[in-house]
Amino acid sequence: MNLAELADALNLIGISPNVLELGGSGEMAWCVEQADDGAWEVYWCERGGKHDLTRLQTEPQACFYLLGRLTYSQLLAGVIRKT
Repeated sequence: MNLAELADALNLIGISPNVLELGGSGEMAWCVEQADDGAWEVYWCERGGKHDLTRLQTEPQACFYLLGRLTYSQLLAGVIRKT
């Protein structure tokens, strides 16, 4: 999975693109970006801080991590129903 595929998947589960910054950093957004050392970072950006920062080795790992995290939150919120 790459960032474009992640954006499509998150749209399908009802995550607003207004709270996503895929490939960079943005205020009040979930961010996925490649760090200077080549690792991939996933975090919530607020007031310039990287909250709940997770570093992963590859783009697919970072994408699947954020997809899983946000899918779980949507499930808990009742947006996604178990079948």
